[in-house]
Amino acid sequence: MAHAPPSALITDKGERVLLRLEGHVYELTQGALRTLLGLPAGSAGLGISIDGERLRFEFAADQRTIELSAGQLRRRLVKQLATGM
Repeated sequence: MAHAPPSALITDKGERVLLRLEGHVYELTQGALRTLLGLPAGSAGLGISIDGERLRFEFAADQRTIELSAGQLRRRLVKQLATGM
């Protein structure tokens, strides 16, 4: 079964992130997203670009960028949720 392409929405002045990945919706704080991506805590300020199935997260305040596929990100989310995020 086909699924919708990934999408993202940043709310609450950059503090909350909504992601739709492979038909599932996830709501995270920016801090939880940074942890999920293997980044240390940092100040608010996030940009997300989506190109097909690739997501690019840009944290402007500390000049960090992470790019990964929707599938990779969803697997990380599922793993972290299973361990009690």
